[in-house]
Amino acid sequence: MLIEYAFYDISYSDEEIKNLFKQVKDYQPNMVTVFPYNVKLAKNIFEDTTKIACVIDYPFGMSDSKNRIGQIEQAKKFGADCVNVVAQPFVLCNRKYDKFREDIRSIVESATQLNLEVRYVLEYRVFTYYLLYKISQILKTEGINIIYPATGYGLDDINDNLVASALINKKIAINIICNGNIWNQTQVLSLNKANLFGLQVNSLNGLRLLHENQLK
Repeated sequence: MLIEYAFYDISYSDEEIKNLFKQVKDYQPNMVTVFPYNVKLAKNIFEDTTKIACVIDYPFGMSDSKNRIGQIEQAKKFGADCVNVVAQPFVLCNRKYDKFREDIRSIVESATQLNLEVRYVLEYRVFTYYLLYKISQILKTEGINIIYPATGYGLDDINDNLVASALINKKIAINIICNGNIWNQTQVLSLNKANLFGLQVNSLNGLRLLHENQLK
């Protein structure tokens, strides 16, 4: 199982981030996701031990494709290995599926030229389950192999996140990295039964709990 870490805290100084990342490095996550302005710092700390992803158009996915591609190009300049692109809710909630496909294709084309992996970030708390199925099917058809069910913006109980992921996988065979909040050992133990492709946590405590319970 892939274990990833996401850092979305805007209140940390550079020195605080460095100290945090050095602790995160001890747990050897497969990937660390950060904002564009933290990519260089993360690359310096993790070097070649961990891939660095840059979240694009976070948290609401409100930019047009041109601006999103600009962010992707910037992420590459900073040294990112992967881009996690937030799906555009204003397009999807209006059922503009062709426009969504155009966004995916333009982003994949740009990222491929830059040798960047592309993943998409959904938000199950604002989409109906039918829409989640439709989004996931389109993403898979367009060559996106990994998605996240939520943005990580705000509290998100891991159990709700798991349910959303399971419902998607009932109809669409796509790799999902669950990313709800983990606070205690009971939650971690329940994950052992979930047969997950991947898990992303956004706290040092979450990484510690996974390590202590040998969740791999």
